[in-house]
Amino acid sequence: MNRPPISHILLWMLAICSAVGVESHHILGLFVNLHRSQLLVHMAVTRALLQRGHQVTLVTTLPLEEVELEGNVTHILVPWQQPADEDHLGSATDWLLRLLRMFNRLEQSGDLLDQPAWKDFMRLSPKPHFDLLLLGYHFNDHLLGVAAHFNCPAAIISTQQPIGFVNSLMGNPEERWYVPQPYDSRQRSGISAWLFGAWEKLMEAVARRVLRRIYSSHFPEPHYPPFETMRRSVALALNNHHMISEGPIAPLLPSMVDIGGILLEQKLNETFLEVSGNRSLIVFSLGTRFTWKRSPDHFVQTFTQAFAQFPDYDIYWTYDGPNASEIMSHHSHLKLAKWWPQRQLLGQQQACLFITHGGKGSLTEALYYGVPMVGLPLLGDQRANLLKMGAKGWGMTLSTQNLRHAELSKAMGSALSHSRYSKSISKASHLYRDRPMNASDVATFWLEYVIRHRGAKHLYSPARQLDFMQYYSLDVYAIVYGGLVLLIAVLRRINSRLSVTRSIV
Repeated sequence: MNRPPISHILLWMLAICSAVGVESHHILGLFVNLHRSQLLVHMAVTRALLQRGHQVTLVTTLPLEEVELEGNVTHILVPWQQPADEDHLGSATDWLLRLLRMFNRLEQSGDLLDQPAWKDFMRLSPKPHFDLLLLGYHFNDHLLGVAAHFNCPAAIISTQQPIGFVNSLMGNPEERWYVPQPYDSRQRSGISAWLFGAWEKLMEAVARRVLRRIYSSHFPEPHYPPFETMRRSVALALNNHHMISEGPIAPLLPSMVDIGGILLEQKLNETFLEVSGNRSLIVFSLGTRFTWKRSPDHFVQTFTQAFAQFPDYDIYWTYDGPNASEIMSHHSHLKLAKWWPQRQLLGQQQACLFITHGGKGSLTEALYYGVPMVGLPLLGDQRANLLKMGAKGWGMTLSTQNLRHAELSKAMGSALSHSRYSKSISKASHLYRDRPMNASDVATFWLEYVIRHRGAKHLYSPARQLDFMQYYSLDVYAIVYGGLVLLIAVLRRINSRLSVTRSIV
Protein backbone atom coordinates (compact mmCIF):
# COMPACT_ATOMS: atom_id res chain seq x y z
CA MET A 1 0.00 0.00 0.00
CA ASN A 2 1.45 3.36 -1.05
CA ARG A 3 1.33 6.07 1.59
CA PRO A 4 1.28 9.78 0.66
CA PRO A 5 4.48 11.71 1.42
CA ILE A 6 4.65 13.29 4.86
CA SER A 7 4.83 16.74 3.24
CA HIS A 8 1.42 16.18 1.60
CA ILE A 9 -0.06 15.14 4.93
CA LEU A 10 1.28 18.25 6.67
CA LEU A 11 -0.08 20.52 3.94
CA TRP A 12 -3.47 18.80 4.19
CA MET A 13 -3.54 19.26 7.98
CA LEU A 14 -2.51 22.90 7.64
CA ALA A 15 -5.34 23.54 5.19
CA ILE A 16 -7.86 22.00 7.59
CA CYS A 17 -6.55 24.06 10.52
CA SER A 18 -6.68 27.25 8.47
CA ALA A 19 -10.23 26.59 7.35
CA VAL A 20 -11.37 25.89 10.89
CA GLY A 21 -9.48 28.83 12.42
CA VAL A 22 -11.05 31.58 10.26
CA GLU A 23 -14.76 32.24 10.77
CA SER A 24 -16.42 34.58 8.29
CA HIS A 25 -18.13 37.63 9.78
CA HIS A 26 -20.29 40.39 8.29
CA ILE A 27 -18.68 43.79 8.88
CA LEU A 28 -20.17 47.20 8.11
CA GLY A 29 -17.61 49.76 6.96
CA LEU A 30 -18.91 53.32 7.32
CA PHE A 31 -16.47 55.65 5.54
CA VAL A 32 -18.27 58.90 4.77
CA ASN A 33 -17.32 62.54 4.25
CA LEU A 34 -13.62 61.81 3.89
CA HIS A 35 -10.85 62.91 1.59
CA ARG A 36 -9.58 60.37 -0.91
CA SER A 37 -6.26 59.94 0.94
CA GLN A 38 -8.14 59.06 4.13
CA LEU A 39 -10.44 56.66 2.28
CA LEU A 40 -7.43 54.76 0.92
CA VAL A 41 -6.33 53.91 4.48
CA HIS A 42 -9.82 52.62 5.29
CA MET A 43 -9.83 50.58 2.09
CA ALA A 44 -6.52 49.00 3.13
CA VAL A 45 -8.17 47.71 6.32
CA THR A 46 -11.16 46.56 4.27
CA ARG A 47 -8.87 44.73 1.85
CA ALA A 48 -7.19 42.91 4.74
CA LEU A 49 -10.59 41.80 6.07
CA LEU A 50 -11.71 40.57 2.65
CA GLN A 51 -8.51 38.57 2.27
CA ARG A 52 -9.39 36.85 5.54
CA GLY A 53 -12.69 35.74 4.01
CA HIS A 54 -15.03 38.17 5.77
CA GLN A 55 -18.11 39.71 4.18
CA VAL A 56 -17.97 43.53 4.11
CA THR A 57 -20.70 46.05 3.37
CA LEU A 58 -19.26 49.48 2.58
CA VAL A 59 -21.09 52.78 2.86
CA THR A 60 -19.13 55.68 1.35
CA THR A 61 -19.71 59.17 -0.01
CA LEU A 62 -16.94 58.75 -2.58
CA PRO A 63 -17.05 56.33 -5.53
CA LEU A 64 -14.76 53.30 -5.48
CA GLU A 65 -13.98 52.93 -9.20
CA GLU A 66 -10.24 53.27 -8.64
CA VAL A 67 -10.12 51.12 -5.49
CA GLU A 68 -9.00 47.50 -5.80
CA LEU A 69 -11.26 45.21 -3.76
CA GLU A 70 -11.67 41.48 -4.25
CA GLY A 71 -13.97 39.29 -2.19
CA ASN A 72 -17.45 39.30 -0.70
CA VAL A 73 -18.07 43.05 -0.69
CA THR A 74 -21.22 45.14 -1.16
CA HIS A 75 -20.95 48.89 -1.81
CA ILE A 76 -23.61 51.48 -0.97
CA LEU A 77 -22.85 54.95 -2.34
CA VAL A 78 -24.40 57.97 -0.64
CA PRO A 79 -23.64 60.74 -3.17
CA TRP A 80 -23.12 63.66 -0.83
CA GLN A 81 -20.25 65.94 -0.01
CA GLN A 82 -19.98 68.95 2.27
CA PRO A 83 -19.48 72.28 0.51
CA ALA A 84 -15.75 72.80 -0.04
CA ASP A 85 -13.91 75.53 1.81
CA GLU A 86 -12.48 78.28 -0.31
CA ASP A 87 -8.87 77.47 0.45
CA HIS A 88 -6.30 79.96 -0.79
CA LEU A 89 -2.60 80.08 -0.17
CA GLY A 90 -1.98 81.50 3.28
CA SER A 91 -5.64 81.69 4.35
CA ALA A 92 -5.20 78.82 6.83
CA THR A 93 -2.93 81.00 8.98
CA ASP A 94 -6.02 82.75 10.36
CA TRP A 95 -6.83 80.58 13.39
CA LEU A 96 -10.23 82.20 13.93
CA LEU A 97 -11.23 81.48 10.35
CA ARG A 98 -10.11 77.86 10.73
CA LEU A 99 -12.15 77.56 13.92
CA LEU A 100 -15.28 78.94 12.29
CA ARG A 101 -14.82 76.59 9.36
CA MET A 102 -14.48 73.61 11.66
CA PHE A 103 -17.74 74.32 13.50
CA ASN A 104 -19.51 75.12 10.25
CA ARG A 105 -18.45 71.73 8.86
CA LEU A 106 -19.59 70.01 12.04
CA GLU A 107 -23.04 71.61 11.71
CA GLN A 108 -23.24 70.56 8.06
CA SER A 109 -22.18 66.97 8.75
CA GLY A 110 -25.66 66.15 9.97
CA ASP A 111 -27.05 66.84 6.47
CA LEU A 112 -25.70 63.47 5.37
CA LEU A 113 -28.29 61.69 7.50
CA ASP A 114 -31.09 63.43 5.59
CA GLN A 115 -29.98 62.16 2.18
CA PRO A 116 -32.39 59.72 0.46
CA ALA A 117 -29.65 57.13 -0.15
CA TRP A 118 -28.72 57.23 3.56
CA LYS A 119 -32.34 56.79 4.64
CA ASP A 120 -32.70 53.84 2.27
CA PHE A 121 -29.62 52.26 3.85
CA MET A 122 -30.98 52.72 7.38
CA ARG A 123 -34.35 51.24 6.31
CA LEU A 124 -32.91 48.07 4.79
CA SER A 125 -35.45 45.27 5.10
CA PRO A 126 -34.96 42.75 6.40
CA LYS A 127 -32.47 44.48 8.66
CA PRO A 128 -29.06 42.84 8.04
CA HIS A 129 -27.03 41.36 10.84
CA PHE A 130 -23.63 42.96 11.27
CA ASP A 131 -20.99 41.61 13.62
CA LEU A 132 -19.10 44.91 13.76
CA LEU A 133 -19.34 48.55 12.73
CA LEU A 134 -16.01 49.87 11.44
CA LEU A 135 -16.23 53.67 11.42
CA GLY A 136 -13.79 55.90 9.59
CA TYR A 137 -13.33 58.47 12.33
CA HIS A 138 -13.23 62.16 11.46
CA PHE A 139 -15.09 64.18 14.12
CA ASN A 140 -18.23 62.10 13.50
CA ASP A 141 -19.14 60.65 16.89
CA HIS A 142 -22.84 61.06 16.01
CA LEU A 143 -22.52 58.18 13.50
CA LEU A 144 -21.99 55.75 16.38
CA GLY A 145 -25.77 55.66 16.46
CA VAL A 146 -25.52 53.32 13.46
CA ALA A 147 -23.97 50.69 15.75
CA ALA A 148 -26.98 51.02 18.04
CA HIS A 149 -29.34 50.80 15.06
CA PHE A 150 -27.82 47.51 13.90
CA ASN A 151 -27.07 46.30 17.45
CA CYS A 152 -23.37 45.60 16.93
CA PRO A 153 -20.08 46.67 18.56
CA ALA A 154 -18.11 49.54 17.06
CA ALA A 155 -14.45 50.12 16.23
CA ILE A 156 -12.91 53.19 14.61
CA ILE A 157 -10.05 53.90 12.21
CA SER A 158 -8.05 57.09 12.70
CA THR A 159 -5.80 58.10 9.81
CA GLN A 160 -3.04 59.62 11.95
CA GLN A 161 -1.52 59.84 15.43
CA PRO A 162 -4.42 59.77 17.94
CA ILE A 163 -5.85 63.25 18.39
CA GLY A 164 -7.57 64.56 21.51
CA PHE A 165 -11.02 63.51 20.25
CA VAL A 166 -9.86 59.90 19.86
CA ASN A 167 -8.06 59.84 23.21
CA SER A 168 -11.13 61.10 25.05
CA LEU A 169 -13.34 58.66 23.13
CA MET A 170 -11.21 55.72 24.29
CA GLY A 171 -10.23 57.05 27.72
CA ASN A 172 -6.57 57.06 26.69
CA PRO A 173 -4.31 59.28 28.86
CA GLU A 174 -3.08 62.48 27.24
CA GLU A 175 0.26 63.43 28.74
CA ARG A 176 0.11 66.95 27.36
CA TRP A 177 3.23 68.03 29.21
CA TYR A 178 5.50 65.91 27.01
CA VAL A 179 3.32 64.50 24.18
CA PRO A 180 2.79 67.12 21.43
CA GLN A 181 -0.54 66.78 19.68
CA PRO A 182 -0.78 66.17 15.91
CA TYR A 183 -2.79 69.35 15.22
CA ASP A 184 -0.47 71.58 17.26
CA SER A 185 1.38 73.53 14.56
CA ARG A 186 4.06 74.51 17.09
CA GLN A 187 4.43 71.05 18.68
CA ARG A 188 4.46 72.55 22.16
CA SER A 189 5.65 70.91 25.37
CA GLY A 190 5.63 71.96 29.01
CA ILE A 191 3.35 74.71 30.33
CA SER A 192 2.54 76.06 26.86
CA ALA A 193 1.40 72.58 25.80
CA TRP A 194 -0.77 72.32 28.90
CA LEU A 195 -2.40 75.67 28.16
CA PHE A 196 -2.91 74.68 24.51
CA GLY A 197 -4.46 71.43 25.73
CA ALA A 198 -6.88 73.31 27.96
CA TRP A 199 -7.95 75.43 24.99
CA GLU A 200 -8.30 72.33 22.80
CA LYS A 201 -10.42 70.59 25.43
CA LEU A 202 -12.72 73.62 25.55
CA MET A 203 -13.16 73.45 21.77
CA GLU A 204 -13.71 69.70 22.01
CA ALA A 205 -16.48 70.23 24.56
CA VAL A 206 -18.21 72.77 22.28
CA ALA A 207 -17.84 70.45 19.27
CA ARG A 208 -19.23 67.54 21.25
CA ARG A 209 -22.39 69.58 22.00
CA VAL A 210 -22.92 70.01 18.25
CA LEU A 211 -22.40 66.29 17.62
CA ARG A 212 -24.72 65.39 20.52
CA ARG A 213 -27.44 67.57 19.03
CA ILE A 214 -27.09 65.88 15.62
CA TYR A 215 -27.10 62.44 17.24
CA SER A 216 -30.20 63.18 19.32
CA SER A 217 -32.18 64.40 16.32
CA HIS A 218 -31.50 61.21 14.32
CA PHE A 219 -31.05 58.61 17.08
CA PRO A 220 -33.50 59.81 19.75
CA GLU A 221 -34.00 58.30 23.19
CA PRO A 222 -35.43 55.98 24.41
CA HIS A 223 -35.28 54.02 21.15
CA TYR A 224 -31.50 54.51 21.05
CA PRO A 225 -28.94 54.76 23.88
CA PRO A 226 -27.75 58.25 24.92
CA PHE A 227 -24.94 59.89 22.96
CA GLU A 228 -22.34 59.54 25.74
CA THR A 229 -23.25 55.88 26.23
CA MET A 230 -22.45 55.17 22.59
CA ARG A 231 -19.18 57.11 22.83
CA ARG A 232 -18.13 55.00 25.82
CA SER A 233 -18.96 51.78 23.95
CA VAL A 234 -16.29 52.03 21.21
CA ALA A 235 -14.28 48.84 21.54
CA LEU A 236 -11.14 49.56 19.51
CA ALA A 237 -9.24 52.36 17.77
CA LEU A 238 -6.94 51.51 14.85
CA ASN A 239 -4.51 54.37 14.28
CA ASN A 240 -2.60 54.90 11.02
CA HIS A 241 0.56 55.69 12.97
CA HIS A 242 3.79 54.00 14.04
CA MET A 243 4.79 55.49 17.36
CA ILE A 244 8.27 53.93 17.53
CA SER A 245 9.58 55.53 14.34
CA GLU A 246 7.28 58.54 13.94
CA GLY A 247 6.86 59.51 17.58
CA PRO A 248 6.07 60.91 20.00
CA ILE A 249 6.40 58.06 22.49
CA ALA A 250 3.17 58.15 24.48
CA PRO A 251 1.07 55.90 26.74
CA LEU A 252 -1.40 53.70 24.84
CA LEU A 253 -4.21 51.52 26.12
CA PRO A 254 -4.57 47.96 24.78
CA SER A 255 -7.59 49.20 22.82
CA MET A 256 -5.39 51.71 20.92
CA VAL A 257 -3.59 49.84 18.13
CA ASP A 258 -1.02 51.26 15.68
CA ILE A 259 -1.44 50.11 12.06
CA GLY A 260 0.82 52.65 10.35
CA GLY A 261 1.98 51.51 6.91
CA ILE A 262 -0.97 49.20 6.23
CA LEU A 263 -1.51 50.76 2.80
CA LEU A 264 2.14 50.58 1.80
CA GLU A 265 2.69 46.93 2.66
CA GLN A 266 -0.16 45.79 0.40
CA LYS A 267 0.72 45.02 -3.21
CA LEU A 268 -1.59 46.90 -5.56
CA ASN A 269 -1.86 46.72 -9.35
CA GLU A 270 -0.47 50.18 -10.07
CA THR A 271 0.30 51.40 -13.57
CA PHE A 272 3.91 50.58 -14.30
CA LEU A 273 6.02 53.67 -14.84
CA GLU A 274 9.36 53.27 -16.55
CA VAL A 275 11.98 55.74 -15.40
CA SER A 276 15.44 56.41 -16.76
CA GLY A 277 17.96 54.11 -15.13
CA ASN A 278 20.84 56.58 -15.03
CA ARG A 279 19.11 59.77 -13.90
CA SER A 280 18.18 60.75 -10.36
CA LEU A 281 14.63 61.89 -9.79
CA ILE A 282 12.71 64.36 -7.63
CA VAL A 283 9.01 63.94 -6.82
CA PHE A 284 6.80 67.02 -6.32
CA SER A 285 3.15 67.05 -5.21
CA LEU A 286 1.01 69.38 -3.09
CA GLY A 287 -1.68 66.77 -2.48
CA THR A 288 -5.14 65.96 -3.78
CA ARG A 289 -6.85 68.93 -2.08
CA PHE A 290 -4.68 71.48 -3.90
CA THR A 291 -5.30 72.51 -7.49
CA TRP A 292 -2.96 74.47 -9.75
CA LYS A 293 -5.97 75.69 -11.74
CA ARG A 294 -6.69 78.37 -9.12
CA SER A 295 -3.06 79.20 -8.36
CA PRO A 296 -1.61 82.57 -9.41
CA ASP A 297 0.82 82.58 -12.33
CA HIS A 298 3.72 83.78 -10.20
CA PHE A 299 3.36 80.70 -7.96
CA VAL A 300 3.79 78.39 -10.94
CA GLN A 301 6.73 80.47 -12.16
CA THR A 302 8.40 80.20 -8.76
CA PHE A 303 8.61 76.43 -9.06
CA THR A 304 9.46 76.45 -12.76
CA GLN A 305 12.39 78.81 -12.18
CA ALA A 306 13.63 76.86 -9.16
CA PHE A 307 13.41 73.52 -10.97
CA ALA A 308 15.30 74.95 -13.92
CA GLN A 309 18.37 75.03 -11.66
CA PHE A 310 18.41 71.21 -11.50
CA PRO A 311 18.63 69.96 -15.12
CA ASP A 312 20.46 66.79 -14.04
CA TYR A 313 17.37 65.53 -12.21
CA ASP A 314 14.10 64.31 -13.69
CA ILE A 315 11.40 66.15 -11.73
CA TYR A 316 7.97 64.48 -11.64
CA TRP A 317 5.49 67.27 -10.94
CA THR A 318 1.83 66.54 -10.15
CA TYR A 319 0.24 69.40 -12.07
CA ASP A 320 -3.36 69.99 -13.21
CA GLY A 321 -2.95 73.61 -14.32
CA PRO A 322 -2.66 75.26 -17.73
CA ASN A 323 0.30 75.34 -20.13
CA ALA A 324 1.77 72.01 -19.02
CA SER A 325 3.04 71.21 -22.54
CA GLU A 326 4.64 74.64 -22.84
CA ILE A 327 6.48 74.24 -19.52
CA MET A 328 7.82 70.82 -20.54
CA SER A 329 8.88 72.08 -23.98
CA HIS A 330 11.15 74.67 -22.33
CA HIS A 331 12.47 72.25 -19.68
CA SER A 332 12.92 68.69 -20.89
CA HIS A 333 13.72 67.37 -17.41
CA LEU A 334 10.31 68.41 -16.06
CA LYS A 335 7.59 65.73 -16.23
CA LEU A 336 4.13 67.25 -15.67
CA ALA A 337 0.96 65.18 -15.31
CA LYS A 338 -2.33 65.40 -13.43
CA TRP A 339 -1.41 62.22 -11.59
CA TRP A 340 1.80 60.31 -11.00
CA PRO A 341 2.13 56.98 -9.15
CA GLN A 342 3.80 58.72 -6.21
CA ARG A 343 4.32 55.57 -4.21
CA GLN A 344 6.03 53.87 -7.15
CA LEU A 345 8.26 56.88 -7.83
CA LEU A 346 9.39 57.17 -4.21
CA GLY A 347 10.18 53.47 -4.23
CA GLN A 348 12.72 53.90 -7.06
CA GLN A 349 16.39 53.74 -6.09
CA GLN A 350 16.95 56.95 -8.06
CA ALA A 351 14.53 58.95 -5.85
CA CYS A 352 16.62 61.61 -4.11
CA LEU A 353 14.09 64.18 -2.88
CA PHE A 354 10.39 64.56 -2.21
CA ILE A 355 8.84 68.05 -2.26
CA THR A 356 5.57 67.67 -0.38
CA HIS A 357 2.70 69.53 1.28
CA GLY A 358 3.16 67.39 4.39
CA GLY A 359 0.01 65.28 4.35
CA LYS A 360 0.13 62.23 6.60
CA GLY A 361 -0.03 59.79 3.70
CA SER A 362 2.76 61.49 1.76
CA LEU A 363 5.05 61.64 4.81
CA THR A 364 4.39 57.97 5.49
CA GLU A 365 5.40 57.06 1.94
CA ALA A 366 8.60 59.11 2.19
CA LEU A 367 9.40 57.48 5.54
CA TYR A 368 8.69 53.98 4.24
CA TYR A 369 11.06 54.42 1.29
CA GLY A 370 13.61 56.61 3.10
CA VAL A 371 13.44 59.71 0.86
CA PRO A 372 14.39 63.12 2.38
CA MET A 373 11.92 65.98 2.01
CA VAL A 374 11.37 69.68 1.48
CA GLY A 375 8.02 70.59 3.02
CA LEU A 376 5.55 73.24 1.85
CA PRO A 377 2.57 73.14 4.26
CA LEU A 378 -0.78 74.53 3.15
CA LEU A 379 -3.47 73.67 5.70
CA GLY A 380 -4.75 71.36 8.44
CA ASP A 381 -2.19 69.24 10.26
CA GLN A 382 0.47 69.68 7.56
CA ARG A 383 2.47 72.29 9.50
CA ALA A 384 2.60 70.06 12.56
CA ASN A 385 3.55 67.04 10.45
CA LEU A 386 6.40 68.90 8.80
CA LEU A 387 7.58 70.41 12.08
CA LYS A 388 8.04 66.88 13.42
CA MET A 389 9.70 65.87 10.16
CA GLY A 390 12.23 68.70 10.44
CA ALA A 391 12.90 68.00 14.13
CA LYS A 392 13.83 64.42 13.25
CA GLY A 393 16.25 65.57 10.57
CA TRP A 394 14.37 64.13 7.60
CA GLY A 395 14.38 67.42 5.70
CA MET A 396 13.39 71.07 5.97
CA THR A 397 10.25 73.20 5.69
CA LEU A 398 9.54 76.43 3.82
CA SER A 399 6.56 78.77 3.97
CA THR A 400 4.37 79.01 0.88
CA GLN A 401 3.67 82.67 1.63
CA ASN A 402 5.87 84.92 -0.50
CA LEU A 403 7.95 81.92 -1.56
CA ARG A 404 10.83 82.88 -3.88
CA HIS A 405 12.48 80.60 -6.41
CA ALA A 406 15.94 81.33 -4.98
CA GLU A 407 14.77 80.21 -1.52
CA LEU A 408 13.27 77.02 -2.93
CA SER A 409 16.28 76.13 -5.06
CA LYS A 410 18.60 76.73 -2.10
CA ALA A 411 16.53 74.37 0.09
CA MET A 412 16.51 71.74 -2.65
CA GLY A 413 20.26 72.01 -3.11
CA SER A 414 20.85 71.70 0.62
CA ALA A 415 18.60 68.62 0.92
CA LEU A 416 20.32 66.98 -2.05
CA SER A 417 23.90 67.74 -1.04
CA HIS A 418 23.81 67.05 2.72
CA SER A 419 23.81 63.35 3.50
CA ARG A 420 22.54 63.88 7.05
CA TYR A 421 18.95 64.08 5.78
CA SER A 422 19.10 60.83 3.83
CA LYS A 423 20.92 59.07 6.68
CA SER A 424 18.35 60.19 9.28
CA ILE A 425 15.32 59.12 7.29
CA SER A 426 16.98 55.86 6.19
CA LYS A 427 17.47 54.94 9.84
CA ALA A 428 13.87 55.85 10.64
CA SER A 429 12.72 53.83 7.62
CA HIS A 430 14.45 50.76 9.03
CA LEU A 431 12.63 51.26 12.34
CA TYR A 432 9.34 51.71 10.51
CA ARG A 433 9.68 48.37 8.74
CA ASP A 434 11.11 46.39 11.69
CA ARG A 435 7.99 44.89 13.31
CA PRO A 436 6.92 41.51 14.70
CA MET A 437 3.75 41.51 12.53
CA ASN A 438 2.66 43.46 9.50
CA ALA A 439 -0.08 46.04 9.98
CA SER A 440 -2.72 44.07 8.03
CA ASP A 441 -2.37 41.09 10.38
CA VAL A 442 -2.47 43.34 13.43
CA ALA A 443 -5.64 45.08 12.23
CA THR A 444 -7.49 41.88 11.36
CA PHE A 445 -6.47 40.13 14.56
CA TRP A 446 -7.85 42.86 16.80
CA LEU A 447 -11.04 43.36 14.81
CA GLU A 448 -11.71 39.63 14.92
CA TYR A 449 -10.83 39.69 18.63
CA VAL A 450 -13.54 42.29 19.26
CA ILE A 451 -16.07 40.17 17.36
CA ARG A 452 -15.06 36.94 19.12
CA HIS A 453 -15.46 38.56 22.52
CA ARG A 454 -18.73 40.33 21.64
CA GLY A 455 -17.44 43.86 21.92
CA ALA A 456 -14.46 43.09 24.18
CA LYS A 457 -15.75 45.18 27.08
CA HIS A 458 -12.86 43.92 29.17
CA LEU A 459 -10.65 46.29 27.11
CA TYR A 460 -12.60 49.36 28.24
CA SER A 461 -10.64 51.88 30.28
CA PRO A 462 -12.28 52.74 33.63
CA ALA A 463 -11.53 56.37 32.78
CA ARG A 464 -14.48 56.31 30.36
CA GLN A 465 -16.88 56.20 33.28
CA LEU A 466 -15.47 59.36 34.86
CA ASP A 467 -16.78 62.83 34.20
CA PHE A 468 -14.48 65.77 33.49
CA MET A 469 -13.98 66.73 37.13
CA GLN A 470 -13.29 63.16 38.22
CA TYR A 471 -10.94 62.36 35.34
CA TYR A 472 -8.73 65.39 36.02
CA SER A 473 -9.16 65.07 39.83
CA LEU A 474 -10.48 68.64 40.02
CA ASP A 475 -12.55 67.77 43.07
CA VAL A 476 -9.42 66.47 44.85
CA TYR A 477 -7.41 69.54 43.90
CA ALA A 478 -10.26 71.77 45.05
CA ILE A 479 -10.35 70.09 48.48
CA VAL A 480 -6.55 70.03 48.91
CA TYR A 481 -5.82 73.54 47.71
CA GLY A 482 -9.04 74.90 49.16
CA GLY A 483 -8.05 73.41 52.52
CA LEU A 484 -4.57 74.96 52.27
CA VAL A 485 -6.05 78.37 51.48
CA LEU A 486 -8.46 78.03 54.40
CA LEU A 487 -5.64 76.95 56.74
CA ILE A 488 -3.49 79.89 55.67
CA ALA A 489 -6.43 82.27 56.21
CA VAL A 490 -7.08 80.86 59.71
CA LEU A 491 -3.40 81.07 60.65
CA ARG A 492 -3.18 84.66 59.42
CA ARG A 493 -6.31 85.53 61.43
CA ILE A 494 -4.84 83.94 64.56
CA ASN A 495 -1.55 85.72 63.98
CA SER A 496 -3.29 89.10 63.58
CA ARG A 497 -5.21 88.61 66.85
CA LEU A 498 -2.07 87.62 68.68
CA SER A 499 -0.39 90.75 67.36
CA VAL A 500 -3.27 92.92 68.63
CA THR A 501 -3.14 91.21 72.03
CA ARG A 502 0.61 91.79 72.32
CA SER A 503 0.24 95.44 71.40
CA ILE A 504 -2.40 95.97 74.13
CA VAL A 505 -0.21 94.30 76.72
